[in-house]
Amino acid sequence: MPKTDSKETPDTHDFGKLTKWHNALESLCNDDFPVCALFLASGNDHRAHNIFRVYRTAFEEIGAGFHNLVIFGQHGLSSTCSELIRGLGLSHIQMPSLVLITNSKDTNGIVFHTTALPTGVLTGEALEEDNSDIPWRAALDVIMHSYHAKEVNSLDDVLGLKRLECSDYSLLKILEAVKKRVEEMPLG
Repeated sequence: MPKTDSKETPDTHDFGKLTKWHNALESLCNDDFPVCALFLASGNDHRAHNIFRVYRTAFEEIGAGFHNLVIFGQHGLSSTCSELIRGLGLSHIQMPSLVLITNSKDTNGIVFHTTALPTGVLTGEALEEDNSDIPWRAALDVIMHSYHAKEVNSLDDVLGLKRLECSDYSLLKILEAVKKRVEEMPLG
């Protein structure tokens, strides 16, 4: 995707975010934060955006960096988001989704824990269901406990999360490959 001076689109927005995420991960020396939370949504998934905001507030309170919490597709589906899904091996994923990425203890790879998020918009005065029985909330509780206890608690026991191991690949290497493929795509 060549650089353009035209108005920002979902493609240019998400490619810029992918580049920033890649660069942030590349510059890390040591990151004690236990997880990277990746939100994949579309512009109309207001409920998923609200859940992202809950994560952002929690992560900001404990000083997590940009690279620990990223959302793609918030301005509409983009080729970057589609290529990221493919590059992560998550083509089966339902949109919108939350993908929690951790380092594997058993291999040199990474582990994805995924869950679908609610779509659309809540009506009227309705509030998002937010209790420890909801997979995204239960996962956030485990993440926060891990951070405060200075120990890594597994997300494997969170009901509603699907686990996928990606052996022998780092998140940085995957993002490098995705970034290269998106850069090679024709614009528009």
